[in-house]
Amino acid sequence: MSVEALPGNVPTPPELMPSNTGWLSGLELVAHEERSSLRSWLLTPGLLTQRIRAAAGEDFSMSVLREQTTASGHEREIDMRCAGAVWLFAHTRIPAPTLSAQPWLGQIGNAALGEALAAHGDSKRSDFQYARCSADHWLVHRALQHASLTPQSLWVRRSVITVTGSAFSLYEVFLPAIGERPFPRGLP
Repeated sequence: MSVEALPGNVPTPPELMPSNTGWLSGLELVAHEERSSLRSWLLTPGLLTQRIRAAAGEDFSMSVLREQTTASGHEREIDMRCAGAVWLFAHTRIPAPTLSAQPWLGQIGNAALGEALAAHGDSKRSDFQYARCSADHWLVHRALQHASLTPQSLWVRRSVITVTGSAFSLYEVFLPAIGERPFPRGLP
């Protein structure tokens, strides 16, 4: 899947985030996140799933946490882990018109979204945008609760993906453990 700007006439799906969310571009993110290791994960081009798989190795796992189709569309939440530690929590929202035009998007099952899109072809992703969201934002709260973490602000990365002109949103929440491999058992 390529990362490129979407043309202005592509429909924008409904927003999950409040209108006052301070979204940043990748260039602006550099001035707001000091930790180069976290910046590296946030700015990952291409398929983040592949990078997480490679970093986690045999300890990689992905789970579909919630998936539902309603009159307004389809929602799916997944996590990606390394040795049981949640590295990424993702929320996909596919509006009903996009689901109607691309019904396979609601049926990818246990596959990673990026890999399913790459296999399908003809998909484009907007430039990424980033926001540091507080623990009281419902998406961050959900990710923290799922990972059994104390309240804290987390980075959220969003993009709009189009498949043959039909758009939907992907929100990825980066958990504090991303990129950190746990010690093998028996070591301090």
